[in-house]
Amino acid sequence: MSQDGNIRENLKIGMEVEINPQGDKTRKELFRGQIQELLTNAPQHSHGILVRLLSGEIGRVKKILSNSFVSEESRRPTDTVKAFLREEQNLKELVSNGENHFVEFKSSILWSEGLKASDEGRVTSYELKEYGTATSRFIIAKTLAAMLNSDGGHLIIGIKESKSANNDEIIGIESEFHKLNDPCTDGYRRMITDKIIKPFFPSYIFNHFNDYLEIVFEKINGKSLCWIRVNKSDRKVFLYIKGKELFFVRVDATTRQIIGEKIVDYCNKRFN
Repeated sequence: MSQDGNIRENLKIGMEVEINPQGDKTRKELFRGQIQELLTNAPQHSHGILVRLLSGEIGRVKKILSNSFVSEESRRPTDTVKAFLREEQNLKELVSNGENHFVEFKSSILWSEGLKASDEGRVTSYELKEYGTATSRFIIAKTLAAMLNSDGGHLIIGIKESKSANNDEIIGIESEFHKLNDPCTDGYRRMITDKIIKPFFPSYIFNHFNDYLEIVFEKINGKSLCWIRVNKSDRKVFLYIKGKELFFVRVDATTRQIIGEKIVDYCNKRFN
């Protein structure tokens, strides 16, 4: 097959390509990604076939990076994962069953917001030393990223996990409302998108938010819980913080960072 991005029949949905985005008058800017949709109906175009990538960017194909493509079927979760996500959508059941590969509990999103410079000498956690007042938001971000990069799942905020016994406490999120500009569940939702998704995640997660995440609020025992449903991502998700790109996955019921060759090996198996 020819590698000419000017010919429509050379291109398939899911194929990895390099495009020059619309609106770039210099014609020098390039984006890489997988094709979501072919927008040029003609059999060829002198400047490249116009496509939409999974990330949402639209532009003309300048180079075909891989002849292989990811089918819609291969991007779907396995039957086991689909069964879990379909059948266990009852929040009370998720909470009562405890944490596992698909479920994570957090007590708060904003607990580190009150950290002061005078507290730095008493801080022992590496993450607190590294990220300061953004630590608690970063911890939520890395959990979401790990689920996106793995099999999807459920992040439930407002539950204090018991480390010594199977007796997790429902504390709710109401105690955090006073830290919001709009002290209610709507303000909490906006805080998640504006202070976690926008700063830490790639733009395509925010631009196509509903494809990846769903935020739901429900009450148990009169206390509000924030339930974030996470879909399995069709592309690898790196977090951006303090000039670094970080990659996380779920290992059993924990969130783990992987680096270097381990990322390459994991992504080759998970996303191809």
